[in-house]
Amino acid sequence: MASTTAGGKGKVLLLHGSRQTGDLLLGRMEKLRKKLEKQKLEIVAPTAPFVHPDDSDVRQWWNRSGDTYEGLLEETFPILLQLWDESKASHAPFVGILGFSQGAQLAHLCCLAHSANPDQLFSGLQFVLMVAGFEAPLPTGFKDVYLSDGNIVESTLKGFVTTPSLHVYGIADKLILPDRSRAVLQYYNNPQIHEHDGGHHVPMRAASVHAYEDFIQASRKATTAAVATAATTATQLTANENHVEKMDSFSAPMPDEETIQLQMDEVEALTAIFPEEFHMLSKISESEDVYEHPIRYQVDLIPSDEGIWPRHPIAFEVQYPHNYPQIALPQMRLIHENNVMEFTSGQSDALLNILKEAAQAEEGMPSVMSCIYAAREFFESGAVANVSAKSKDAILKEKSESFVEETSVVTNPESGADQSQQYSGLLQPSTEERIAEHNLQGLEIARTVLYQIGSLVAESHERQTSSSGDTAHGKGGHKTFTIGLVGKPSAGKSTFFNAATAFARQRDDADNLLGGATMAPHPFTTIDPNIGYCLVPAPAGSCPEDDLPTKTSVGSSAPSYNVGSTHGRDHKGRRLLPVLLKDVAGLVPGAYQGRGRGNKFLNDLTDADVLIHVLDASGTADVEGNNVGIDSDGNASSEASNPMDDMAWIRVELIEWVFSNLMFKWETIKRRGRSKLSDMFGGYGQTQAVTNNVLVAVEKYMEQKEGRERALDHLTEWDEADVHRLVSAFLGVRFPMALALNKCDLPTSPKNVSKILESLPIHGAHVGTPLSSRSEMNFIRYHIERALGVLPKEEPNDKPNERKIPEGVWDCLQSALKLREPVVVFPVADLVSYHSLPGLFKYSTLDPSLPSAGMIRCLEAAGGVAPSFWKSETMIYQSTPDSNKSGGAILCQALTMKPGSTVDDVFLTLKRLGALSGDFVRAEATGSIGGFEKAILRPIVTLPDWIHAAW
Repeated sequence: MASTTAGGKGKVLLLHGSRQTGDLLLGRMEKLRKKLEKQKLEIVAPTAPFVHPDDSDVRQWWNRSGDTYEGLLEETFPILLQLWDESKASHAPFVGILGFSQGAQLAHLCCLAHSANPDQLFSGLQFVLMVAGFEAPLPTGFKDVYLSDGNIVESTLKGFVTTPSLHVYGIADKLILPDRSRAVLQYYNNPQIHEHDGGHHVPMRAASVHAYEDFIQASRKATTAAVATAATTATQLTANENHVEKMDSFSAPMPDEETIQLQMDEVEALTAIFPEEFHMLSKISESEDVYEHPIRYQVDLIPSDEGIWPRHPIAFEVQYPHNYPQIALPQMRLIHENNVMEFTSGQSDALLNILKEAAQAEEGMPSVMSCIYAAREFFESGAVANVSAKSKDAILKEKSESFVEETSVVTNPESGADQSQQYSGLLQPSTEERIAEHNLQGLEIARTVLYQIGSLVAESHERQTSSSGDTAHGKGGHKTFTIGLVGKPSAGKSTFFNAATAFARQRDDADNLLGGATMAPHPFTTIDPNIGYCLVPAPAGSCPEDDLPTKTSVGSSAPSYNVGSTHGRDHKGRRLLPVLLKDVAGLVPGAYQGRGRGNKFLNDLTDADVLIHVLDASGTADVEGNNVGIDSDGNASSEASNPMDDMAWIRVELIEWVFSNLMFKWETIKRRGRSKLSDMFGGYGQTQAVTNNVLVAVEKYMEQKEGRERALDHLTEWDEADVHRLVSAFLGVRFPMALALNKCDLPTSPKNVSKILESLPIHGAHVGTPLSSRSEMNFIRYHIERALGVLPKEEPNDKPNERKIPEGVWDCLQSALKLREPVVVFPVADLVSYHSLPGLFKYSTLDPSLPSAGMIRCLEAAGGVAPSFWKSETMIYQSTPDSNKSGGAILCQALTMKPGSTVDDVFLTLKRLGALSGDFVRAEATGSIGGFEKAILRPIVTLPDWIHAAW
C-alpha cells in the first residue's frame, strides 16, 4: 500500500462542487495551498467530466436522477481511481481528499469505498476534509461495485469510515443546511467538526485555514492505532490557536520573507515609540539588526500618574509564532514580582484576557501596540480595582456583557436614529450640513499633506537618528505595495481583479492557470477578500531606462543597452512592478452599522496603501448593486443610483467607520488629550509620523481658519463636525483613491464618465481611468485558455470585439501607485556592466510575485515583453537572463522601498534575499546609466527618488 510519512511529499485531491471547475475552486484557496506547500503537499484539482446543463462553462461530477447518479460509476470514479493509482509511481502519491458541496459528497463515497477495500481503492488515504457535505442515498449499484455487498443496509455503515475526517459547514449556509452536513457524521469514527459563521463557500479566513492545517498535519502523523488520539489533538490545536497566556518554548519553523519583514517592521516601530519600555530578548547583533526566530521581547508597563497600578513593576513578554501576524496571534505572558495581595490572580487573568481581546481585534495585522495601550488603559482607568475579588469566569462574563452593551451603541445604532442623539453624551452635536462642510475641509487638508508627504516622511526618518549616529529603521525597508479594491456590490471589482491578476494564479501554478475571484451579477459574490499579485507599469521617470534617448534621436553611434525586467514589460515598453491586489467584498450603505457584511469589509482594507474605487459608470444598478437596467429611451432607470452619489457614500462609510471607533473611546481620549487621539489612529496601518503630520495640519487649519489655538489640547470643546474633519483628513492621507470608471463601453456611461473626470478631485478620489474590466478580463481569459488548448485554434463564432488588451486596468493600477509612489531601487553588481547581483537569481526565478505562464502569454499577445529570466521554449524561468546580446540583460531587478528608506535598509533587504552577507562597508550609487558615481560610506544616507547601487 503506497503511503508517505508526515514529512514526505504528497498530493491532496481537491474535488470541486457543482457549477464549478477545479481551477475556479483552487483559485479561492491560495492561502491553504501555500500552507500545505510547507507540509510538502500539493493540491491537485481535476475538473469534473460532465457539463452543467445550465451553464456550459462549468462542470459537475454526475447527472442525478433520484438515486441514479448518471456517469458516477461509469466515468467519474474510474477517472479518480486512475489519477490516484498513477500518483503511486511518483515521489508524491495522493494522501488526502478535500471536497466541497457535491465534491464533498463524492469524497464521502470515496471514503466508503476505501474503508471497504483499503488496499485496492484509494490506498494510502490518510485524511478527508469535507466542506458543506451532506447525506444522500447511496447511488444505485454503488454497494455492489464498491462495498462488495449489494444487500448491505446503510444503517449498518455508522462509524464505518475510520479515516480521520474534518467536517466543515457554515451556520448561515442556505443551500446545504447545517443539519444536512451534520447528518453525514454518523458514518465516521470520531469525526472532527469546524463550524464557521459564513454561508455556502470554503472559508479561507485565518482561523479556518489554521484549523485545516492543524488537522491535516495531525492526521498525517497518526498511525492506524492512534487515529482517535491524533484527531483529538488536532481539535485541541484548533481550539487553542489564539491562546495568549501560554508561552511555548519550541523550535519554530522560520517565517517566510514577507512575514519576517512584517515582524521586523513591528519590532523596529515599537523600539522607536517605546525606547524605555521595550527590551529585545532575541536580538543577535546590534550592528546587523539580525534577529533569531521566534522573535521574543519584553514590554514594561511603566506606571503613570493616572489610575491604579500594582506595587511592583509589571511587564509582559511577547513571542511571535512563525505565521504571525497574518494567521496567528502573538503569544504573551505576564512578568512581575507582586504577591497575590498586591496583584490578584483574578486581576492577572483579567489583564491577560484584555491582551487577548486587543490582539484578536487586530487579527491579521501587527497587534502588539494595541495590546500595550489596552494594558495601560486597564490600569489608568482604574478597571483593575473592579476585578480584585472576582473569579476569572465572572470577569469574562462581565467583560463580554459590557462589550456587547457598549458596541451596540456605537456600531449598531437603531435604524433611522439621529446621529447627534447617538453621541449626545460624548460630543457637542452638529447639523448634517456642518458635518458635510467639515468633511470637505478635511479633504482640503489631506491634499496639502499628500503633496508634502514624501519629504515629511523622509524628514521624520532623519529626526529619528540618535546622538550616537545610529538610525531607527522602523519607517524604512522593503515594501510589498498593496492596492485595495472597494465599491458597491456588482460594480465589477472581482472582474477587475481577475483581469489584473490573470485570475490570481501565480508562477508555480502552471498546471492550474485559471482560478480567480468569483463573479456574479448580484451582491456579495466576494465573501472573503481575494488577494493576488498583479503587474503595474512603473510610473514615468522612476526607472533609469526612462532617461535613455531613443535610437532615432541620437543615431546609430549611441550606446545600445539591453535593459531587462524580472516581471516583463507592457505593450508600451513600461517596466512592470509586482503589487498585491486585494479585492474586498462589496460595501452597502450602513456597513459601518453592521449592514451587509459590516465592519468586516472595512477592516479588510487596513493593510492597503491606496484604494481603487471600482465605480459602475453606467449607472444601471441600484445602490446595493442590483441591476435595474435602462428604460425604453436608453437612459438609466429611475431606480438606479447616480455614480456621483456612489462615490459619496463610499467615503461616508469609511468616515463613519473611523468616527464610530473614536466615539467608542472618546471619554478616554478627552481625558488623555492629543497623545491618546494619536494612538487611536494607530490601528489603520499608518506610520506614527504620518499620523502626526495629519494632526498638526488639522490643528494648524483650525488656528488659521477659526482662531482656535492648540485645538488638540482642548478636545472638550470639540463637536461632531470637528471630529469628522479630522477623520476626513486622516482618511484622505491614509487612503488616497483612484477611480476605475468601469463599464465605460455601455451606452449610458460616456456622460457619467465626462462629469466625473471634470469634477476631480472629489470625495477623496484624485484621478479616474475609463475602462471595461470585463472586455479586458475576456482578453486574459481567452489567451490563457487558448494556450492551454481549452479553446480550439479556430473558432467560428469568435468575437474579438469583446476582448481588449488590459490597457485600462494597467493604467488605472499605475495611477493608484503614483498616489503613494514607493522608492524604486535597482541593485547591480557594479556601475560599469550594470549586471545583476548573482545572489538575486533565486529572487528572479522563484519569487511568488513573478507572472505565471498564462500571464506571460497574455503580455506577449498584448505586444509586451516576457520577463528577462523566462525561457519561452521550455516555459520555465531559468538561472541566467534570456538575451541575444553577450553579457545578458542589465538592471533586471527592481526593489520597491518605503519612502524614507536608507541605504542600510536596502543592504538589509538584500541580505534577507540572500544576495549579500556580512557587514555594510560601502556602496556606490548613481542616478542614471553612465552618470556620476557617488561613494556611500555611511548606511544612514536616505535614498533619493530612485537610485541604482553597487555593493
